[in-house]
Amino acid sequence: MKRLLIALCAFLFVTGSVMAEPQRAGQALTVRTFTFKHKEADKAAAAIKSLLSANGSVTIQPSTNALVVTDHAENLKAIAKTLTDFDVAAQPFRLQVRIVAASRAPGGARVPANLQDIKEWLTVLPYQSFEKLGDADMQGKEGEPGLVDMASGYRAGFKFGDYDPASDSIKISDLQISKVQNDQMTSLLKTSLNLRIGQTYVLGAARSPESKRALMIVLVARR
Repeated sequence: MKRLLIALCAFLFVTGSVMAEPQRAGQALTVRTFTFKHKEADKAAAAIKSLLSANGSVTIQPSTNALVVTDHAENLKAIAKTLTDFDVAAQPFRLQVRIVAASRAPGGARVPANLQDIKEWLTVLPYQSFEKLGDADMQGKEGEPGLVDMASGYRAGFKFGDYDPASDSIKISDLQISKVQNDQMTSLLKTSLNLRIGQTYVLGAARSPESKRALMIVLVARR
């Protein structure tokens, strides 16, 4: 009986210790609701996806355009800041587009004066002769489309997407470069991409990697 009593006391002592153990700091989960005025809740959820901890979760409430976020308190501070920066009125941006004809030629690269500022990007590709065919500087806001016809017969169309403050980039959706010839429109390039503000991007369009000629589209997004 004495052994049984000692064992029972030991069991109660261990059990009581487990029940009384305090929760470690930072392990508790907190729930916060974020309602958006300017941006869509599903896009906000995507913006914070990488910030959630292993225990975190997010629920979208389409009827109120809100997110219910569950995570550790410290993590919610970073999430709240990101969502505050994200939910702002549509911001204005510019998209500079230059269309360049490139061809293979003997000797070194020959870049005209009106393309000297982007020489280092043009000469990365295996072409030596360049000619500017058209350019445009289009302005708009997030969510707005842009369309411009250039004097050379080229057309550039696109839509400004959402600005991502974390990467300082703007999404350009449905970018399409076309050429008007004999009253017919020929699509030369169609894509969507994220452009970091102020960075130069060069896209190439050729029939094959061995083609002697190519069309190069130079893009720069600015505020």
